[in-house]
Amino acid sequence: MLRLILETSPLLSCVHRGCCVAGHSVSELQVVLFRFSTLNMSKFHGELTQREQELLKIRRDSDTKAAQLVKMEKMLQTTKNLLDKKTEPGSESMGYQENMVEDLEEKVRSSRRYRRNSLHHTQMLESQMKTVKGELVGTLDHLQELRNVLRRSQQKAEERKAAMEKLAAGLR
Repeated sequence: MLRLILETSPLLSCVHRGCCVAGHSVSELQVVLFRFSTLNMSKFHGELTQREQELLKIRRDSDTKAAQLVKMEKMLQTTKNLLDKKTEPGSESMGYQENMVEDLEEKVRSSRRYRRNSLHHTQMLESQMKTVKGELVGTLDHLQELRNVLRRSQQKAEERKAAMEKLAAGLR
């Protein structure tokens, strides 16, 4: 990746080789490197924050659905108990209660499916977040390497400047 950046940016390539391009000072090169590192870090931070927010929302939804599932299971059990206690049900009353039980059972099944899907989605987002964090670490290492290259180039430039001044003073 360093090679790609150095090939695509003449200023950074110049820093890597330890020389200066006519008209570009080491401080200009530092500005380019700083902007490059800031843009990349902002991009990764924004992406990571967005994924963390999505994960938090999914966890909240999952908890809400779990609570609804427990509530519906209790309602279903209560309804079943009421049906079992009835000794002489009327035909209309029994049909309504059976429909209610079936509806509740379907809601329970639906909530379980939603919870499974939410859990899977949460795991997928966590995996993606780990990948992004890994990429961020790699990028930060890369930026540190570029800073070190720039620092060495700046030091060499200062040494050359001092040598040139010394030579100029000796020629006078």
